[in-house]
Amino acid sequence: MRIGIDARFLGPQGSGISRYIERLIAHLERIDHRHEYVVWLRSAARWRPTNPRWSVRIADVPWYSLAEQTRMPGIFRAAKLDLLHVPHFNVPLLYTGKMVVTIHDLILNEHPTERASTLEPLIFRLKHAAYQFTIRRAVDHASRIITVSRWSESQLHAAYPSTKQKTRVTYEAADPLPTPVDPSTLTTHGVKPPYLLYAGNTYPHKNLENLVEAIRIMRRTGETIQLVLVGKRDYFSERLEKLVRDTQVNNVVFFGYATDAELNSLYRHATAYVFPSLSEGFGLPGLEAMQAQTPVVAADASCLPEIYGPTAEYFNPKDPADMAARITTVIHDPKVRERLITAGAAKVQEYSWERMARETLSIYEEAKTA
Repeated sequence: MRIGIDARFLGPQGSGISRYIERLIAHLERIDHRHEYVVWLRSAARWRPTNPRWSVRIADVPWYSLAEQTRMPGIFRAAKLDLLHVPHFNVPLLYTGKMVVTIHDLILNEHPTERASTLEPLIFRLKHAAYQFTIRRAVDHASRIITVSRWSESQLHAAYPSTKQKTRVTYEAADPLPTPVDPSTLTTHGVKPPYLLYAGNTYPHKNLENLVEAIRIMRRTGETIQLVLVGKRDYFSERLEKLVRDTQVNNVVFFGYATDAELNSLYRHATAYVFPSLSEGFGLPGLEAMQAQTPVVAADASCLPEIYGPTAEYFNPKDPADMAARITTVIHDPKVRERLITAGAAKVQEYSWERMARETLSIYEEAKTA
């Protein structure tokens, strides 16, 4: 079988989707010596195969663009594929070949708010309508649909009941991160232990406004622990920074983008990792924190209880006072900390990128005959 993978999201400052693609192709390349693969990247520098049955083609076509819809169908057709895997909802609408699509989450369905966009309201509504049309086309056309948690699968089935018979779940995993940087180098960013850590974007559904309010509550009780927020600087982080200034919550550090080595060091030296998000597809950062033997305090919401089980301390994400209380417990109760650290290290071992790749390969073979 000749399989194509649209890996254009792969990049040096990649999102969770980038990590998913990177690990998928790395493990498929190692375990599958029967099928032929064509991988599309935006730059040749981003990945080079070692398996002779794999080839790379360059398609420097922006995601979510008109060019994606006009150029990519012909590019894929010219490769004469038996199956195409699009690892996100942004399928080329005019491509009619067999397809597997990965739907990581339905956050844009759950939180269709203009606060989550920098666009003018009219443009936002038009783009959201385009998203709705595209994802509907993706799930209708796909021979098989992959989700990365039972939670995402249930959301998909509720929104698109016709997907029930063709959806499969493949869990992600925590990567061994590179050797951590010397923690003293983090002080140049203002990081000073003890600190709480959050890593990710600052979109509204991440619920960081309530985390800031929880920290404000903790400050009133005399808790001075630092909060370190890691993620790219953009309109949403600037809006959060303004909230921190306006509410006079001190000792909050906006770290900006972190390399994997920096992130590993941040995980290892954090007092706790805090994950207040209202909606996630899988929740990989919490597993990465557990791998670094850092206790996790997480929202009792979406997929997080499914993925972490009893290895995290949970709070009501819409109640900053409960969030503050749970965080305070994890900071100061050594028995709770020890339990979470021990259980978290074991939980990480339950997930495997190789297993994910093998299950994905089985889905490819199933889709080919569907």
